[in-house]
Amino acid sequence: MNKKTSFKGIAALTLVACLIMVLLISGIASARRITRTTCKPASGQVQDVKQGAPGIVVHLKNDPRIYFIRSTTIPGSNAATLERELAGKEVQLYISADWDPLDPFSSMKEIRRLQTGDHVIFSSF
Repeated sequence: MNKKTSFKGIAALTLVACLIMVLLISGIASARRITRTTCKPASGQVQDVKQGAPGIVVHLKNDPRIYFIRSTTIPGSNAATLERELAGKEVQLYISADWDPLDPFSSMKEIRRLQTGDHVIFSSF
């Protein structure tokens, strides 16, 4: 093995290690307080509400993303109750604007606030 090949291998390993560290650090949850201004709004018509792995899962019509509310956030509520309350209605969601290396295309977003018109159904801030 010559010196040039050895140097390229070490440089490649160092680059990969740095990339992995950056991805791990960016995936650490933020300690900042969640507010309405740090969330992104999303709106649409509710197509489906189900109980799922992360909690209560909400699907909006013509939106491929999956929105969810953690079950620990609203322990008294369940998917059937929200389904009856929200079926076919226009809702305004405020979702976390965090980027997650395990979900790089942001296909699953956590709901921080859920409202219909001026009626707030759920809010974590």
